[in-house]
Amino acid sequence: MGTIFRIEIYATSSSQASTAAGAAFDRAEELEQIMSDYRADSELERLARQGSTAPFPVSGDLYDVLKRSIWLSQLSGGVFDVSVGPLVQLWRAARKTERLPDNAAIIKAKALVDYRNIEMDPDAHTVFLKRSGMQLDLGAIGKGYAADQMLAVLKSQGIDHAMVEAGGEVVVSEPPPGASGWKVGIDTADSDAGAPPCALLLRDAAVSTSGDEHQFLELNGHRYSHVINPHTGWALEGENSTTVVARDSTTADSLGTALSLMPVADGMRVVESLPGVSALWVRQENGAWKHYASRGFPARCMGAAAKPAVGR
Repeated sequence: MGTIFRIEIYATSSSQASTAAGAAFDRAEELEQIMSDYRADSELERLARQGSTAPFPVSGDLYDVLKRSIWLSQLSGGVFDVSVGPLVQLWRAARKTERLPDNAAIIKAKALVDYRNIEMDPDAHTVFLKRSGMQLDLGAIGKGYAADQMLAVLKSQGIDHAMVEAGGEVVVSEPPPGASGWKVGIDTADSDAGAPPCALLLRDAAVSTSGDEHQFLELNGHRYSHVINPHTGWALEGENSTTVVARDSTTADSLGTALSLMPVADGMRVVESLPGVSALWVRQENGAWKHYASRGFPARCMGAAAKPAVGR
């Protein structure tokens, strides 16, 4: 999935730790073969090639991830769209060549992006892509799903105290022995500007921060994120971050991307309608950093520039 997976566990013996970690990494490799768009032989890529000619039978994992993706697409008004693949490929190439995609290419790719053209049959467990050339992209949900699955494997191996990190997506179970929680640091967009460091204390929860710290294109005085708005076809501009705390990493990962593309007030309403979810938005407005937090987000992470939550 183009990232690094890391596990931290507390076990009764080194042999238990080794066996459990091995099983969890095996599960990650299994999901890589299903969900990666970097491998031509992955299940996701086979779906892209064959799924527009006839309903394509998919594994339980891919079906579940796509079902969650469509639910979030509906919840977010389509700013999260798992069919954004053609646009992602354009902007991935743009970062490599350091050249913006031309408008004609964006318009052509955008015509293939619409989650409503994904037809799922729960009885036959098939997926049908209504338009030829559609390409699904799980970059905004796949790592979170993999982290959840790895944690589940660790629990099945008798590991009750564990943390799984998947490219910045973090999910934890019970805290380390004698601790009240796992201390997880987050990188907010204003961290380079001297903002106080932010650390959360988590147990049986997940956290994800969506931003452009590692993947972006800087050109002609503009900074383009790797997060793509499917409605416009353009990458998100500016230095912003959105941090989501949820009960599972699949939700935190995908919701972080969706909230990045929504006005804060709209995102606030979505977050506060979901049990067990809270969020922190860090935005640069008129040259100043602004923080907005939903109910339930730890106040210690708000920093000195914290502002009351909006959209209530």
